[in-house]
Amino acid sequence: MRRAMVASMLAVAVAATAGACGGDTAEKSVGGAKEIEVLYKMEPTWPYMDKVLKQAKAEYEAAHKGVTIKLTPVQGNNEVYYTKLALLNRSADSAPDVYLHDTFQVNADVAAGKLAPLDDYLSSWADWSTQYADSVKQAAKGPDGKIYGVPISTDTRGLWYNKDVFAKAGISVPWEPKTWADVLTAARAIKEKAPGVIPFSMYSTKPHGEAATMQGFEMLLYGTPGGTLYDDTQKKWVASSKGITDSLGFINTIYRENLGPKQSDAFNPKLGEKIGHDWFPSGKLGIDLDGAWLSSAWKPTGTKPWPEWTTKMGWTPMPTQNGEAPGAVSMSGGWVMAMSSYAKDKKEGFDFISVVTNKKNTLTYSVGSGDLAPRKDVAADPSYSADNPAVKFWTDLASVTHYRPAYEVYPKVSAEVQKVMEAMTTGSKSPDAAAKEYADALAGVVGGPDKVTSGS
Repeated sequence: MRRAMVASMLAVAVAATAGACGGDTAEKSVGGAKEIEVLYKMEPTWPYMDKVLKQAKAEYEAAHKGVTIKLTPVQGNNEVYYTKLALLNRSADSAPDVYLHDTFQVNADVAAGKLAPLDDYLSSWADWSTQYADSVKQAAKGPDGKIYGVPISTDTRGLWYNKDVFAKAGISVPWEPKTWADVLTAARAIKEKAPGVIPFSMYSTKPHGEAATMQGFEMLLYGTPGGTLYDDTQKKWVASSKGITDSLGFINTIYRENLGPKQSDAFNPKLGEKIGHDWFPSGKLGIDLDGAWLSSAWKPTGTKPWPEWTTKMGWTPMPTQNGEAPGAVSMSGGWVMAMSSYAKDKKEGFDFISVVTNKKNTLTYSVGSGDLAPRKDVAADPSYSADNPAVKFWTDLASVTHYRPAYEVYPKVSAEVQKVMEAMTTGSKSPDAAAKEYADALAGVVGGPDKVTSGS
């Protein structure tokens, strides 16, 4: 019943955004003038892309007479945006020309023929060869070796903690957990000595989609010995392993011992807003497994200014399961500006992408959003790290980071992960039973039993 209700709510949200966007099937050229439609997500608490695109639109139109940029925001969280984009991309008549795209979905859209390769344009854009590291360029590389997007952001993940809560719980700072057991010990101390405080938070339900998979489950799995969703050597998906079962066991422990948010909050699509805008500033949360961007809301220009955050908050790496080398784990992703294969005016579309991702606009986005800078010149700019003592820490986590196996079927694999995570959150299954459910379902979503293997 709960799952049906969540699905129904998502359908309503998507329908609402469809009505709000409008003009999806309208002609994109009027009287010979060219119009480039740009789709992107916009949330009241995440206005940074909207600001950058409006800035880029003014900059571009001033230099390109006869070309109009039509900005089409989608109101809602990531899952609503993904669904809206998929619906529009079904037809050349409704597909946007340029759009903000999450890197984990790139290969699926390449396989479906929805994205246009950018290599011919990138070869004559000096910034691509001088300002983007090879590792960053991989974010939107397709299985054919071509590039399908220009990064606007990248990120890492780890643990945030409230120092006042730790003081109440008798936990010394700086806190440097070495194992999962250390994290659970701290959460249990908070539960015992700081009543009314949520000890630990992580995303673990389907309403949070990829946030649950990537910065929840995968942050655990890739910290286990040999833990991975995909075996690169065998080129097969891992259906079962001790790491998968243990990762589910950690989530199960959090909720069975009442160390996490209550169920209504765990299923709330706005859980991230509660964490950043309420729970941490008011001392209602001890530890959060989250991303580098969390502090962006607390800046003077953020959506929830909190001047004391630099002294009240601490940050530390997520440890590996038992302290195995390298001792810490992180996951990285990010967003790119991509172009539809349906776009009629591709040269103009790419020119706009190059404006959106130039130093000025990328700096605006990075400073505002708290995401890590994909450009070298932005990372070196003094304003990038000003008033953010945490930025070096989150940047340095790149040394222990992992990337999702973003193959064509990954979104389907991610959906199966979310199902079994949710079972841990509600307690409807044991970790062993949930792991078996995942193993039994995996072959069906990745193309057959010959596409899966068992890990250690």
